[in-house]
Amino acid sequence: MAAPCYGRQYTRFAESFQVAQGTAVNEFRVVELTAAPGTVPLLVQQSNGGESVGVAQFTLNDNVPATGFATDEVRMLTVATSGLLLISAEAGANVPVAGDIGGALEVNATGQAVTTGAGAAVTVNGTTPIIREVLTQGGEDFVLVSFS
Repeated sequence: MAAPCYGRQYTRFAESFQVAQGTAVNEFRVVELTAAPGTVPLLVQQSNGGESVGVAQFTLNDNVPATGFATDEVRMLTVATSGLLLISAEAGANVPVAGDIGGALEVNATGQAVTTGAGAAVTVNGTTPIIREVLTQGGEDFVLVSFS
């Protein structure tokens, strides 16, 4: 469903992170480190606000039960860390609205953008990502957010 939206996103920088076994990450969700910076390997999970690293660019399922294949052991996720990035928006009452444009990004417990006051504020490297556009494409709600 989200494929038509790629043309609206401009990724300046992206990095690869590992995702722990048993952890699912959905595409276009804000992600955070699961441990302190400097911990090896760098593992990410969906963010619930606070200090985050960027936006997941595809979905990784939870791989439970593990199949025993090497792909279950090292699961790499591309995370866009800078640019004008798409973030999935929560559907329903908390969907971001035009009045949220120009405001700080807030997310719910699963890393989806929500309207101002309905979630927790996000920071990335000490800066605040700003909502630039609210849009619906392919029947799904998104926000375009500028990440420094």
